[in-house]
Amino acid sequence: MKVKTTEPGYLAKQKSKGKTYLFIKKTYREGKKVRSNSLYSFGSMPEALERLYWLRDHPDYFPKDLEKKGFTLAHLYKWVLAIEIRQKENGAPFDVFN
Repeated sequence: MKVKTTEPGYLAKQKSKGKTYLFIKKTYREGKKVRSNSLYSFGSMPEALERLYWLRDHPDYFPKDLEKKGFTLAHLYKWVLAIEIRQKENGAPFDVFN
């Protein structure tokens, strides 16, 4: 039997006033509605990508609030890879550059 594992959240992008922002979000259900909650913001692109690279190179500075919510450096590597190849792990397109 295949067991579905749940991730603590996912990388999401949001456009506002011509800028693209990167967030870590968590989705939950309220009755029949699906809602999302922003857990952490990396800021706007391209500074957000630089921040992710910096965190990857300096793992001692990984945000404590992300650790408390169940995220690890492995998640950080997945997020950076998704941005670089412009595709999420599930195969969905994820282009933050346009």
